[in-house]
Amino acid sequence: MLQLLAQPIADTIAQHLDLPVHQVADLLGPPSRPALDLALPCFVLAKAKGLPPPQLAAQLAEVLNAQPGLTAQAAGPFLNIGIDPALVARTLVPPLVADPRLALRSTSGQGQRVCIDFSSPNIAKHLAFHHIRSTMLGNALSRCYAACGWQVTRINFLGDWGTAFGRLIAGWMREGFSLADLDGAEDPVTFLNELYVRISQAAKADPQVAEEARAWSRRLEDGDSTARELWQLFKEASLRAFRKVYALLGVDFDSWKGEAFYEDKMQPVLSELQQRGLLVEDQGALVVDLSEQGFKKPCLIQRADGGSLYATRDLAACDDRFAEFAFDRSLYVVDLGQSLHFQEWFAVAGRLGRPYVDRLRHVGFGVVLMWNDESQGWAKTATRNGVPMLLVDVLEEAVTRARAVVDEKNPDLDEAEKAAVAEAVGMGAVIFNDLKSGRRNDVKFRFEDALNMQGETGPYLQYAHARLCSIERRFGDTYPGAAVAEADPGLLTLAQEKSVLLALAQLQKALDKVVAEDEPSALAQALLNLAATVSSWLSAGNAERSARVLCDDAAVAASRCQLVGVVRACLAEGLQLLGLRAPERM
Repeated sequence: MLQLLAQPIADTIAQHLDLPVHQVADLLGPPSRPALDLALPCFVLAKAKGLPPPQLAAQLAEVLNAQPGLTAQAAGPFLNIGIDPALVARTLVPPLVADPRLALRSTSGQGQRVCIDFSSPNIAKHLAFHHIRSTMLGNALSRCYAACGWQVTRINFLGDWGTAFGRLIAGWMREGFSLADLDGAEDPVTFLNELYVRISQAAKADPQVAEEARAWSRRLEDGDSTARELWQLFKEASLRAFRKVYALLGVDFDSWKGEAFYEDKMQPVLSELQQRGLLVEDQGALVVDLSEQGFKKPCLIQRADGGSLYATRDLAACDDRFAEFAFDRSLYVVDLGQSLHFQEWFAVAGRLGRPYVDRLRHVGFGVVLMWNDESQGWAKTATRNGVPMLLVDVLEEAVTRARAVVDEKNPDLDEAEKAAVAEAVGMGAVIFNDLKSGRRNDVKFRFEDALNMQGETGPYLQYAHARLCSIERRFGDTYPGAAVAEADPGLLTLAQEKSVLLALAQLQKALDKVVAEDEPSALAQALLNLAATVSSWLSAGNAERSARVLCDDAAVAASRCQLVGVVRACLAEGLQLLGLRAPERM
């Protein structure tokens, strides 16, 4: 939205210089110093007009100073521009009142399609706490891409194939279980997990058990009906558990095609590699030499025992997705530990001449570290009394802790609203803690820090939203009959009000950065800046009564409350894009 302020200035300068408007508009932007509103480096324009840059800057300062609401000053070859608060308000408030989402919408991806592969857990295992990273980064990216006009396909590439299922089936058969046993289990996924641990221990101790597991793996691959039925049973039990957690987090997917779907689609990839002379045998395994691409080791394509590897499966999956979706970009939201894997198979795709190779992006991220009270340090694996913590465990504890705060701070809320607020705040605390920093950084999680109402936290942003909702409710009681819809934005003349509007205007730029760099923290930080700016504005009323939103002048109060409504709506939209809810009371 910054262009709404910049465009009239660009028009004036372009008209004066007799140059194309876009040539000026492309140069106008935010200044390096926060005290200014816009800055214009004059080098390019001065060259076009055959003038020294400082001379042109001084000339343009005179032109802009003649315009109502503008102050301009030449600083060597730069032109610094200030805009009157009332002019900023009259320019930005009306379109935001009409549609607050304008601050967080962009057309940068209009007509383009993106596939985003994220979360992607293994079947027959719980979503562990570390899954929060891929799941919520992918969810935020999906929403932000959509807000920029992209057509988004959300993909959950399930780990639903492999030798682990042969072991599970062998254990199931050895222990004589039936469908009733799984349905009757308190937690079917835990039931399967414990079964897997037992059969793995048995296979390690007894070669005959290990052979049974291998035999069931072969039968599963060969399409044996019993093996396939049990595999489907295990998968459905896991999916039910996954969907419950995803529903809590507000995450959904368009495609659930897992590894199994591509089992019969890898042979064409292998055949093509063979026909093109790219496969080389290395100690019985098949590899692709990538030394010319700068890799020290080849990319493994097939194991010596004939088993396929992830690179082959990923190539087959990517071929399938490109055929179905014709994507312009394809993201893989997977931890940084898998960087080499993606570099290798992207390179193999390049050697195969795939048209999509330059559209692939590995969106890597650091690990999540959780505070361990026992060791008094940060641990990569979250545990409670030595038992790994599941994602749902962390979410439930966060909600429980948030409920205690709600009971203390707002005891008058009814039971249903208390529960809803606690869930929104608890979930928001965990999610925002994951998104607020650059994704490549490791994330440190401690309940006390994430749930803090002050600082860079989800609850801080949610409280800012609830505070604005409270002001809107009080306005109707304080000024009965006053019409916010008819307010005059030109009455917003305080410097703090201008700062709030400029912070709003920066949201769109932050959103575009999220998509350009696959970096949700850009929006998280912009929202924190907006909330801090709003807090400074509201605090100004503590020192001066006339600066309060609900001041003695009803017309000014209506204008300020109109701004409150705009900020509240934009903050709610920004939170929604990151996957957080925006409670109206806290």
